[in-house]
Amino acid sequence: MRIDLAKLDRALDGTLEAAVDPSLWPRILSQVAEATSAFGVNIVPLHGCFPGGLVSTDSLQPALEGYFDGGWNKREWRLRGMPLLALQGTVLEQHYTTSDDFKNQEYYRAQSKYGIGRTCIIGLSNARDLVCFTLHRRLDEDPFDVEDERIFRAMRDRLMVSASITWNIASQKIDGMLEAFQMAKMGAVFFDRFGKVTATNAAASASLGRELQISQGELRSRTHAETVLIKTRMNTVLTERWLDPDAAKPVVIQRDASRPILLRIQRLGGNLLDIFSHSVGVCLIEDLDQSKISEPEHVAETFGLTRSQAMLASMLADGMSLREAAERRSVSYETARSHLRSIFAKTGTSRQSELVALIARLRQTAS
Repeated sequence: MRIDLAKLDRALDGTLEAAVDPSLWPRILSQVAEATSAFGVNIVPLHGCFPGGLVSTDSLQPALEGYFDGGWNKREWRLRGMPLLALQGTVLEQHYTTSDDFKNQEYYRAQSKYGIGRTCIIGLSNARDLVCFTLHRRLDEDPFDVEDERIFRAMRDRLMVSASITWNIASQKIDGMLEAFQMAKMGAVFFDRFGKVTATNAAASASLGRELQISQGELRSRTHAETVLIKTRMNTVLTERWLDPDAAKPVVIQRDASRPILLRIQRLGGNLLDIFSHSVGVCLIEDLDQSKISEPEHVAETFGLTRSQAMLASMLADGMSLREAAERRSVSYETARSHLRSIFAKTGTSRQSELVALIARLRQTAS
């Protein structure tokens, strides 16, 4: 079964635009599947958690549900092909799986229920992780061959350009957020899908010391119990449980000679896919020994906000999540979201980080 090169070329034309607008990826994957006569196509990181889910064609959705329900992500057979993938950038399944394995291994029997045959994996690398672009044949069709793989290697070059742009955009986004939190005098420690620290600002560094430190790329307390709690909250952020009420509670880091430090661990969200993101979460550090300027009346007067809107804006500028602020104000989350939309309109901002930076500048002017 031949690959339609003209269709594949047209599909890949959209990858540069998808670097800026990741919502285009599902359509591109469907076009690639059609051009290559694949059962389905998906993009998945090799390791780590990805709370925003995978990107795949609709044809693979039932199989992916069975894959995770069966725990196959924790005993992935295809890891056997990773040495070849690292060496040449692509790998055909028949190069690391025998015919007997394909017939008899429980892993493949589980996939056969959904009609999935053999794959070709294309590796997209960045400095931290390997992301796999995987094409799946139907069970009743011949696997991709070496001529197909040659085409996929050429295809990989175009995919890598798009992926590199996406990673750079994600990195620049974090740089902007670091600056905004610094202007608000709020310590911020960003972390990736592995729970490893990716970036910190000066305000965060000022709060680090004996009680709280970054060691071996991880944020840790001097006590084991507090360190376990930090990791637990980060892991919650990295899973589908990230909206659980307990996940919004701050982690309290006790200190001997001063007031505690509060750590508020949150998902970043946004439109970038988790699998291409520089960071997926942030730990905001609130040092209770450092006084903060909170002037909702001044904020209300400057931007024409109501008192409720100004209070909400000040709470967000102090590092609270929208859900925390809603609970503190004893209003519903939907009401808080409605207030935030009005705040954005009146302040000329479009996202929370811009609002935080704006109020930080106002506070500096007033001080």
